Amino acid sequence: MTYLKNLLPAAAKALLLAVLISTTSSSVSWAEEETGPAFAPPVTKTITPEIGPGMRSNSSNFIVVLDPGHGKTGGHYSGCNFVYNGVTYYEDEITMKIASYTKQYLEQFSNYTVYLTKDSAEVTVPLDQRAAFAASVQADLFVSQHVDSALGNGTVKNAFGVSSMAPRTGRYNNELALQSQEAANTILKQLNNLGLNNRGLILRDSENGTLFPDGSQADYYAIPRYSQMYGIRGFIIEHGFLNHTSDLTLFLSTEEQYKALGEADAKGIMEYLQKAGKSTFVQTAQTTQTTQNTNSQNEGTGAPPSVSESKGPGAN
Repeated sequence: MTYLKNLLPAAAKALLLAVLISTTSSSVSWAEEETGPAFAPPVTKTITPEIGPGMRSNSSNFIVVLDPGHGKTGGHYSGCNFVYNGVTYYEDEITMKIASYTKQYLEQFSNYTVYLTKDSAEVTVPLDQRAAFAASVQADLFVSQHVDSALGNGTVKNAFGVSSMAPRTGRYNNELALQSQEAANTILKQLNNLGLNNRGLILRDSENGTLFPDGSQADYYAIPRYSQMYGIRGFIIEHGFLNHTSDLTLFLSTEEQYKALGEADAKGIMEYLQKAGKSTFVQTAQTTQTTQNTNSQNEGTGAPPSVSESKGPGAN
């Protein structure tokens, strides 16, 4: 079992605190966007020791990397939060619990090797380094686990259920994007079996001119974008809306519910990998920055878009 705890150098931590934006002043948070460089850093001995072991195994085991979304930055949780009946629920703590249950379930089986990008909600790891770690251990699947939220304090019409921010097909690493979408849909199906509304895939393009190495338009969300660049299957899973009272009370408020969500993710991961097999893609990390809008190198650092833009159709 390998964790990424307190592995960033002091200077990197200081820089991280300076550049990441905390959203705990509001109950609304958008999925972690493009707050890192617009290109994927190379997976080298210089990079990987800062974020993990960089182990390269010839094992026949399925390698799964789970990324509990958000974490503390500057002493504050960066994910969404919601107060209900006097209790404050934090995305950062919930995702850590979901990921732990997913890992626990998968590790019952000897043919799965599972890594977490961190072992505490008190820790934040930069988005590009999470993907770089997944690439360094040659992940067969990289799943970033989140909880959703929307404007309107839980009363927004149709803002409930599960979804996935996945890479768009028909461009750079198309076959990889197809596989990521299939894996995401398999997990969403398992979550739907619990009774959660399935909102499907959310595909969003870069809005500042960021391109993939072949010149095609890049994905907006950092996890699917970096995953495409590294040649790994990767995407975000949103586990219901924290500020929708039905999602909260039925799926996001008790330890038993977190366990059910984590195990549903695990079952989806197993179903997909048993069908698709180990990844055969070669890492494609780029050492040259891709073309981007000169006005902004990092998407998602300005004012967040409207809910319908950031979370997809139906959240209005």
